[in-house]
Amino acid sequence: MRVAILDDEPAELQRVEQTLRQIPSPVEQPWSLHCFERGEDLLRQLRRETFDLLILDWQVPDITGLALLRWAREHLESPPAVIMLTSRDAESDIVTALNCGADDYVSKPFRPNELKARVTAVLRRHGLQKSTTQEVQSFNDLIFDDAELTVTRAGKPINLTEREYRLASCLFANLARPLSREYLYERFWTHEEMVSSRPLDTHIYRLRNKLGLTADRGWQLLTIYGYGYRLESVASTTDS
Repeated sequence: MRVAILDDEPAELQRVEQTLRQIPSPVEQPWSLHCFERGEDLLRQLRRETFDLLILDWQVPDITGLALLRWAREHLESPPAVIMLTSRDAESDIVTALNCGADDYVSKPFRPNELKARVTAVLRRHGLQKSTTQEVQSFNDLIFDDAELTVTRAGKPINLTEREYRLASCLFANLARPLSREYLYERFWTHEEMVSSRPLDTHIYRLRNKLGLTADRGWQLLTIYGYGYRLESVASTTDS
């Protein structure tokens, strides 16, 4: 779970980070928390990286959290979930932030248990916290079984390693959403593996072949130059 936290007070940043780390996360999607004291620094990262959630302080000296919320909603193809975390608690401020696209609004000083509950609820609404009962999902003719870590097509199993399965599951769970290389590396590889080779490109190549991620089967796995990858559903040639 890749989260960006913006607050110009280091002590508050640390408190939010410590609170989030207390929320259980799926084994395949551990917390990856990125703290920013300047809005400009976060904006720079938003232009080139993928985040699942932004927690934004409104009153930051350079670029406010509200300005970043508006920018994300206007410029990102698939904007992340956003929670405003701020000392501004007037009703007009809450209404403004929610109308600009914030998923939730938490006033400072925040209560840790409340923040954890609100973060969990927002991630669940965005499909980022899977229900423990949701183990089998279908995408066209592909059936994903999270309990067995297997993919089948027409009842026939497709031979995938565990890492290939988790990477494929992530791509399908984020259909049409651009995912940065850093986002995928943080989720599925250790730092040592990242510097030793180009494992992501190899796995993408294998998944294209093994899962048949081609237009005639209704899929397009695009390489976004200088950024990462995006899996899209397209009209298959057999449908025309």
